[in-house]
Amino acid sequence: MLGRSIELTLDRPRVAPDLILRLQKYKKLEAVPAPVREAAQAMAALAETLVEPEGRLLHVPVRRVEAEGAVIVADDVRFQSRALARLLRGATEIFLILLTLGPKLENRAQALMGEEQFLEALLLDTAGWVAMDALTKMVRGRLSAEARDRGLQLTHRMAPGYADWGLEEQRALFSAFGEDTLPVQLTEACVMLPQKSISGIYGLIPDSGD
Repeated sequence: MLGRSIELTLDRPRVAPDLILRLQKYKKLEAVPAPVREAAQAMAALAETLVEPEGRLLHVPVRRVEAEGAVIVADDVRFQSRALARLLRGATEIFLILLTLGPKLENRAQALMGEEQFLEALLLDTAGWVAMDALTKMVRGRLSAEARDRGLQLTHRMAPGYADWGLEEQRALFSAFGEDTLPVQLTEACVMLPQKSISGIYGLIPDSGD
């Protein structure tokens, strides 16, 4: 039987206004109009008050990785992707992960859009993805440190919807968490709610020592 997932203790990530602007294709920050820069700073600060990060982590063994792209883990949970199979070749274990910022930020961005504050809505939504990237890096750092302590290497993260791993495989990923109460819901179209959420798998591979 798969074990229960671990609820991650997560700090609110910092949101850098300059990263918001860079994601909006401002290559020369010194050339950003003052009203846009001020709006980015305000939305970065607002984002930091709205995010409510939650995460679940499930650590399971890999049973086998098949040549045709099937990856089978504990309890016969099966994923089908040649790209995932290549990533996990040699992996003995995996971390399954769900992370979310909660609904408040995206709800506020939608409200701003309804109020026709289009610049603020766009920048707040972008601030959400900056926060999610910071949160993901924070969690990956923890997992990488744990892997090193055990003489293992952590792969990069892969999630349904990347390469040849179909988005519909979100169902298999979510099913691995069993009856656990999760902070992220999956729609029939395999869209995660809240939208500022990510899923994925990290592989754990024995360190060759090279």
